[in-house]
Amino acid sequence: MMNPNRSHSLRTLTFCALLVAMSIVFSRVLSISTGFLRFNLGSLPVVLAAVLFGPGAGFAVGALADAIGGVLAGYAINPLITLGAGAVGFFAGWGWRHLPARRENVRLAGGILLGHMVGSMMLNSLALRLFYGYAWAVLAARIPNALILAGAEFVLVRILLENHALMTAARGSHTGRRSQ
Repeated sequence: MMNPNRSHSLRTLTFCALLVAMSIVFSRVLSISTGFLRFNLGSLPVVLAAVLFGPGAGFAVGALADAIGGVLAGYAINPLITLGAGAVGFFAGWGWRHLPARRENVRLAGGILLGHMVGSMMLNSLALRLFYGYAWAVLAARIPNALILAGAEFVLVRILLENHALMTAARGSHTGRRSQ
């Protein structure tokens, strides 16, 4: 019989790998780009990993998806942008678990917003400034973009968290199964 902890770790690793793949597809294929602004839901799987499995998983999914997606698109890996992608997941998961709000919606919204503030607005904008010379005034346009994405991700993650089949599969809970 398989060790229950090993089974749980394998389930988590499998889900995180699927979330990395989803993030790459959402970022690279299902994307609307207007020069330096991109609207896509590539961070949605990152935030979902952070909420389901914790800040470390959120960071790993974000960083791996950015690095792999960049290589697949023919770009060199920019460590600061990859750090920003990971930071979205880390801070979303940290906020979800540690913000003092009692209501789940407030913790979730705060975590997602914190993740985008640190990862998207600060680290990625800094990388665009340092490595590609974008003016700070131009980068300010990224703020509403990040806020809109954070709002969309909040709504979609709330819907996904209500999906009991998804939650059961992700967490490995055996409740609700028929006995054999």
